[in-house]
Amino acid sequence: MTLLNRRQLALLALSHPLLQPFAARAQDAVDLASALEQPDGTEALAWVQARTAEARQLITGLPDYARRYEDTLAAVSARDSNIQFVRSHRGHLYNFYSTAAQPSGVWRRTTLEEYRKERPAWQVLVDLDKLGQQEGRAWTFASYVLSPNGERALVYLSPGGADRTEMREFDLSSRQFVADGFRLPLAKQWADWYGDDEVLVATESGGGALSRSGYPLTVRRWRRGSALAEATELLRGEPSDMSMSIDTLDPKDGQPAAALVGRRISFFQGRYQLLQGDTLSPPLDLPQDATTWLSEGWLVLWLRSDFNDGTTRHPAGSVLATPIATATQPVRRFHALLSTAPRQRLIRWERVRDGFAIAWSDNLQPRLSFQRWTGDAFELRNVALPDVSVAGVVDIRADRADQNDLVWLTTQAPLVPQNYGQLDVAEPQPWAPLKRQASFFNAAGLKVQRLEARSADGTLIPYTVIAPAALAMDGQAPTLLYGYGGFGIALELDYQRLPGINWLRYGGVYVMAHIRGGGEFGPGWYEAAKGTRRQAAFDDFIAVAEDLARRRITRPQRLGIYGASNGGALVSAVLVQRPELFGAAVARVPLTDMLEFTRFTAGPSWVEEYGDPAVAADRAVLARWSPLQNLKSLREGVAYPPTLFIGNRNDDRVHPSHARKMVARMRALGYAEAWLYEETSGGHLGRATPQLLATREALLHTFLMGMLQRGPAEPAA
Repeated sequence: MTLLNRRQLALLALSHPLLQPFAARAQDAVDLASALEQPDGTEALAWVQARTAEARQLITGLPDYARRYEDTLAAVSARDSNIQFVRSHRGHLYNFYSTAAQPSGVWRRTTLEEYRKERPAWQVLVDLDKLGQQEGRAWTFASYVLSPNGERALVYLSPGGADRTEMREFDLSSRQFVADGFRLPLAKQWADWYGDDEVLVATESGGGALSRSGYPLTVRRWRRGSALAEATELLRGEPSDMSMSIDTLDPKDGQPAAALVGRRISFFQGRYQLLQGDTLSPPLDLPQDATTWLSEGWLVLWLRSDFNDGTTRHPAGSVLATPIATATQPVRRFHALLSTAPRQRLIRWERVRDGFAIAWSDNLQPRLSFQRWTGDAFELRNVALPDVSVAGVVDIRADRADQNDLVWLTTQAPLVPQNYGQLDVAEPQPWAPLKRQASFFNAAGLKVQRLEARSADGTLIPYTVIAPAALAMDGQAPTLLYGYGGFGIALELDYQRLPGINWLRYGGVYVMAHIRGGGEFGPGWYEAAKGTRRQAAFDDFIAVAEDLARRRITRPQRLGIYGASNGGALVSAVLVQRPELFGAAVARVPLTDMLEFTRFTAGPSWVEEYGDPAVAADRAVLARWSPLQNLKSLREGVAYPPTLFIGNRNDDRVHPSHARKMVARMRALGYAEAWLYEETSGGHLGRATPQLLATREALLHTFLMGMLQRGPAEPAA
């Protein structure tokens, strides 16, 4: 049997009986697209279920799908092989975990003494599987907030992993939900303790308002024993705002509780006010694009743009602190906890007893600093990190209620599993991790290499390659290129457990592209591909793909690409712009209709990131790259590679119609190898249970490897 090339295969779609409904009239395509915007509409579900069945039949019939599924499920469910990360509070360590046998998971706690043991004894607080059986509903554990005294918690439960949650108060002593306690019905919402007997809450319930993005527009003070409708409204946002924010500070040493409440004007812009006891300050004079928090005695800012505080000009990316006691005054003293240069960025800061611990990176190399407060200024001390972290990433966590200088330190690298334990940043000693993650794939013979590609405007774009050390540079290696490039989110050099299990162990090369729009190198790297400059991120990704072929690491027919959410928009855009560069693609929960994205779910909240299609200048830019509108037909001489779109029906962040309409449009244009797989639960992340996560990983990696390996090999040069 002769293998058909991509163009020949696509031509068959025009006459295939299964695809004739999608290649009929333009109006039919419009009608179908409209129907697909109804997540649970009868016509939409019939179409989606048929497409999902086709995709599942195709992929599960490819080599190694079952093995990938079983190996991933075993890995993510391995209780003793994965570190059980904890959060410390008032003498207890809290943890949530799930297994194949308990897919919804267990929330539990233990003590530090127990945690030091190889097999700690845990006290189960909430068994989500049992709770679901009792209530007849599949609950996913979303998050929790512990009360200042450590006796109660606000527990957030999600139906099937959606962003909407139900909040319930939980008694940690009786291990029961409080019958007459704080409780909120299902919504996109959040609350935090303000002392032990009241909460600050942002929700639409009980008289709250919603923004156009579907988020709450009020902050109210809700006292125990009162109805939510009676709660005092502290702050109400403007109709054009995105949402509200709440950050509380536990009362200490007889001091009143404090909180930072604010209007989220847009995704990264906010106006904050300080609540102390019963007194709410006027809006603070702070940079609106700075992320702002409270931390015992201090107001802390992370700058997205340069800031002149009246005496000093602080560069974007810096972390500043000013005493809460003077935060509302016209003249304040800002102390620099971290002052960054280009290609440096904040990873995380934590308040400890004698100052601040700062995890940061310099050109993707992790660093750890301790800023000790002397009573008048901060004294910088650099903290040595274990050698294992030099080519990877570190993270820190601390509990503001614990009076010490300890942080929980995590180290890892792409081929080095996680190590986890406590470190005293004031008096650092040789570090002995408490817990070590198992190796989930054989890294022997693999190497990690940093390379650079030159983008269209001349900017050098770093990318990380994980490949056999003895890779034959003949362009034959099946290669998976992954990217995100948005919202200032960094692509970390963490342990590549899932790509290792599903790709590297099958002989593939794995590549991470550190493109602009991400946060790997600070705010400037992000701003370079924001809004109307979005094309820079696509150009960067394309440049990496071209560089991989130039170096003969792979070639277009052997290069697969994958991205999720904003990364799904990235993959969809470059797929449409340069289809000849790729042999296969997977876009999971993607944005594809950029001219209509503000009509759905949280879409309006991303206007700052992408631009506003209601504004003519922004719409013109969006129209140039919006994947759905830029698709070309087979008759126009374009041939797209096999592409799988993965969506989720209960995704209330990125609407499932984005993936649906992209597949419908591609098929209407004659491309038979546009596939859709849509889950019914799992939310935007698609990992509400170990089984959902294993299915997701097995599907995308099996599809990509199967498509990349099905053609004849190119003769070696």
